[in-house]
Amino acid sequence: MALRDDEQRRLAEIERRLSEDDPRLARRLAHLGSAYLSRSIVTFVALCACFVAGLALVAAGTQLRFWPVSIIGIVLAVGVPTVVTWRVWLRGLR
Repeated sequence: MALRDDEQRRLAEIERRLSEDDPRLARRLAHLGSAYLSRSIVTFVALCACFVAGLALVAAGTQLRFWPVSIIGIVLAVGVPTVVTWRVWLRGLR
């Protein structure tokens, strides 16, 4: 649904005032666009893929009785998602 001209003008005025009053909040709200959402989805899918691949490596290393493959699988399944989640969480605190 399209906004009327006066509604668009009011909205632009609110955005301008917000940018002047609280530039940090304005920047954070600007990041909530579709690019941010698509980046979050890609990150989530990549973390799920790392987890599944890591579990597959743990299972393969156990089956083959070759512990280095299992260690790589554990790092991939647990370590990578933990580090990425930690960094995303810390970035959100700024």
